[in-house]
Amino acid sequence: MIDYKIESGDLVRKGLRDLQMVEGIGSKKQSMLIRLIVERGSFIYDEGLGSRLKLLYREKPSRVPAMADVYVREALEPEEDILIERVEVQWLDKKKILILVYFTWSEIQDRLEVII
Repeated sequence: MIDYKIESGDLVRKGLRDLQMVEGIGSKKQSMLIRLIVERGSFIYDEGLGSRLKLLYREKPSRVPAMADVYVREALEPEEDILIERVEVQWLDKKKILILVYFTWSEIQDRLEVII
């Protein structure tokens, strides 16, 4: 698996302005991150792409961890080659939530951090 590297919503360029590539676990994490940070229904070419994680701000604090798990699994369902081990939530402040997604891909265990 190989893709163009994206940081802060932009393609990353190397020294001679060539586009930088990302592969392996980096490419998988980038694919997962895109599915989690794009708001579900906002991409005209694939309205099923994305997550409903922004809805967490409407939930009672006691329900946020359970709903985060639901929304993460829903958004990553098309990524059939990953196994989500667990989802953790940490409030950074009243307007930012850190979501930690622990997963296994091709026998590699890793963690993805998403701030919404």
